[in-house]
Amino acid sequence: MKYTPVLLALFLGGCVSTGNSLPGTLTSMFHPDQPETVALSAPPPEVRSPVRLADMAVRSLRDDDTRRFDVSAFGNGYRVRQDNGCVWTRQRGWFSPSDSWANCGESTNWHTASAQVRQKDPLYPLRLGAEGRYERRATSHTGRSYVRETICRVTDAEAVVRPARPDTPAWVVACNDGKRVRTTWYAPGEGPVAFTQVSASGSLEESWIRIR
Repeated sequence: MKYTPVLLALFLGGCVSTGNSLPGTLTSMFHPDQPETVALSAPPPEVRSPVRLADMAVRSLRDDDTRRFDVSAFGNGYRVRQDNGCVWTRQRGWFSPSDSWANCGESTNWHTASAQVRQKDPLYPLRLGAEGRYERRATSHTGRSYVRETICRVTDAEAVVRPARPDTPAWVVACNDGKRVRTTWYAPGEGPVAFTQVSASGSLEESWIRIR
């Protein structure tokens, strides 16, 4: 199974509606490569702190491939090993930018790097309108560096449609670092259940739903 650099970039680095998405079957009809969602009559419970991340299998909505992420404890956070050999770590939950990655993507200068990540404003508890900010200072294995701010906002709440499961109520969290917007449908008690990544130019780069 081959991963594109774009796919790997998504990890290095979340009736109630804001009116930004079409409900249910209309979303699926016009955007078949994005998660299908339906409106909620009431918001899900607030998420007071990060849900403990467990091993995940996801199905890409772009190529229908199944991908796996194996999770282990690491410091105050976790280490994730993808089934293509890419390994990354985070200390502050799913939405915090990664503070290290190795063998990820095909970039000559940035396939391996380490970073210092500082939380400037807390995102939790997740509820409509919540906002968190992170600063990442990253240095690549070839000595290149950058400083970038990521802003995460809870923009909506809706249910994600998944095969052979009841619709899953989730908070919609969009994280923008100036180069990409990574949007996660985050369910109380489960964590990420769907994800999209859109470039600064508006191109959909990645899209998946969680199947296990």
